[in-house]
Amino acid sequence: MVSSSTSTSIAPSTVTIGPYHPALPGPMRLRLDLKSLASASPLGWGAQIASAEIELGYNYLGLEERAAAGVDWAHALSLVEGLCSCCSQANTLAYVQAVESMALAIVPPRAAYIRMLLAETERIISHLLNAAETMQALHLYEREAVLRDLCERAVQALDEWAGARVQPGIITYGGLSRNIDEAACRGLTLAIRHVERVLRTQISSIINNREIAARLAGLGAISAQEATVAGLRGPVARASSIATDIRVAFPTGAYEEEGVTIVVQRNGDAFARLVVRLLEALESMRIIEQGIDDLPAGPVRARGVIEMKSGSGIGRVEGPKGEIFCWIRGEAAGLQALHLSTASFPTLGILPGLLRNRQLEDLRLLLLSVDPCMACVER
Repeated sequence: MVSSSTSTSIAPSTVTIGPYHPALPGPMRLRLDLKSLASASPLGWGAQIASAEIELGYNYLGLEERAAAGVDWAHALSLVEGLCSCCSQANTLAYVQAVESMALAIVPPRAAYIRMLLAETERIISHLLNAAETMQALHLYEREAVLRDLCERAVQALDEWAGARVQPGIITYGGLSRNIDEAACRGLTLAIRHVERVLRTQISSIINNREIAARLAGLGAISAQEATVAGLRGPVARASSIATDIRVAFPTGAYEEEGVTIVVQRNGDAFARLVVRLLEALESMRIIEQGIDDLPAGPVRARGVIEMKSGSGIGRVEGPKGEIFCWIRGEAAGLQALHLSTASFPTLGILPGLLRNRQLEDLRLLLLSVDPCMACVER
């Protein structure tokens, strides 16, 4: 690979990718101004991205506008959970915590723990899926198959434990809509332990693989200062040595009782972001096993009827992509206003700069490394 400073630039061209393309993280249009590089290969092939422009609006749901028009509380809950498949439990948890802070509702300890287990299982699935797709982009198909199998095992464990592969509809105002018995919790523990054993071997192999490191190390590097200025969150920020995690900085529910180790890497590149997600998946498995060991008995729903008084509230949750901040305003009849800020907002903001002067062949790896969620952005 030859840098732009030593290559011969030929006529620039513009290509448009999307709005629906397998290289993209979701519906969006990406316009790229390319510079052809005669010295990029012996045959003169290769292109460098001179500039990038993102166009959104292909997956717009209008959730906040619908809330402003007035939505009853039951319908609002289903809308938030159905917003996104990979962040549904984290989004829902941030939203119900905001409502509960407005209504001054107290969540029973058992419900708080099961909420934590749901959120951590979702994190594992999201991180393993991203790692599998990264291996696919690197053409390492055997590694991809192993990681996809582990991801599917985690999804099956969620299905057997919570009753659905995605969006089980358990989290509700004041706790949970139903309880999960001890036998199902023990089954989740056994499934997660199996995934953990295999994943540890895979992580060791990936970290020590020279081919993977040569391809990802240094790619899309973001310094700690750049990450701070851009307001990056989640694994992308932690890969740039920023030790920030809402589960530690602003713990709520069962996180007040269960300690969380923040995974940090220093190089801030695509390889560091991959390593952070893999190690965070292991940490989530540890939290799940510890949480089930400490799972208290008792009810899973606040006593009595929750009174939805006029007012506002906030909720903050560490989702798979990073912090989710939710602000709501409501009254007895229903939700009147909602703002849901996810980690993918600042991530999209840095994409044009991150892609500039990169080889076109690096596009998919760079997009996977920052892992934006288009459904959450276009809520």
